Amino acid sequence: MGTLRYAPANDVSPWLLNAHPRGSLLKRRYLYVVLFSVPIVLASAVIALAVFGAAAGVLWLVVAGDNPWPSAANALLVAVCVFAFAASAVAFTTRAYAVGRREEAQPSLNATHVVAAGGATVLLLVALVAYQWHVGNIGPRTDGVLCADFCRAKGFAGSGMPPRNAGAATCTCFDPQGREAVKVPMADVVPRQ
Repeated sequence: MGTLRYAPANDVSPWLLNAHPRGSLLKRRYLYVVLFSVPIVLASAVIALAVFGAAAGVLWLVVAGDNPWPSAANALLVAVCVFAFAASAVAFTTRAYAVGRREEAQPSLNATHVVAAGGATVLLLVALVAYQWHVGNIGPRTDGVLCADFCRAKGFAGSGMPPRNAGAATCTCFDPQGREAVKVPMADVVPRQ
């Protein structure tokens, strides 16, 4: 077994790097790629979805608008999303590899980098959960989602609600031509418990 050396307070225990007689179990450059792999995947997914949304917005504004989209639009959007994910993942992985390679000269693993990897993972996960909560995919459903579910269950083509500051908590259901078919108070849409 290799000898353990004293590690300053801001360094991680050297067991990861000095447990093998020939040196480290894993070169620091690869360890950094593994250490930052979860934040890399999460950040790349966020970037890919943002690029997907921007590309869809451009297609909607410039190409098709409210008309039926060309059949190639879906394939193009998926390709743009995949490319954005791959490009950002490669860029982040390259950066993690370069930092790990530069840190190989240090006697022990930098605790600040370990905390940064954990913090980035937690921050990205919290941001994703908070966004999903905000749009109503998790947590309590918003009035707009409840109204849409109500109208869909009754067989209507669409739904709508007045602005929040209008003071009228109603759910409006529309027929296939977009005309108002039914207006129901939200108290009737959401049964009281």
